[in-house]
Amino acid sequence: MDYYSFNSPINDSMNYVQNPYINQMQPILSNNPTETDLTLFKELSGFPNYGNPSGNADILYTGNQGTWTFEVPAFFFVPGLLRAEVLISGVLDDKQPATPIRQYSATITINGRVVHRGALPLQHGRPFGAQFDDWQIMRFNVRNLRRVNTIEIRNTSTGAQNDWIGLDWIEMRFSRN
Repeated sequence: MDYYSFNSPINDSMNYVQNPYINQMQPILSNNPTETDLTLFKELSGFPNYGNPSGNADILYTGNQGTWTFEVPAFFFVPGLLRAEVLISGVLDDKQPATPIRQYSATITINGRVVHRGALPLQHGRPFGAQFDDWQIMRFNVRNLRRVNTIEIRNTSTGAQNDWIGLDWIEMRFSRN
């Protein structure tokens, strides 16, 4: 005996309910071309405090310099067809009493080319003595892209010798022209 032989709203062959009285809105979709891009990410972990969310960060005291390398995979690297930018998550120290922000500075070099020299767009880390929640992102275009790229940061601050700049992570973003 077929229980659905009378104008059933159930279509047995497709297992779904049909209701001719409902006008359902149709989806509005796009199907833009796929964009090929690549992100290389370094979570910095030199010091076990301050970073967010890892809890770790690299520290550059006044006069210190750090260098980080990013190697573009060979299958992705096509000279002249890539754009790149570097993003750096940074903050100033949280020591008390605080050195005035205007006394903190750095020189940032990408592949031997200076992309920043001078004051930093950063604030002192908060909350004091714990994982900071006020990291700021500095962004720089890479004009002389290489297969192996180096980012060098030198703390050129003019305050106390124990003033430091914290770096949570560095990222290189690549996209095709």
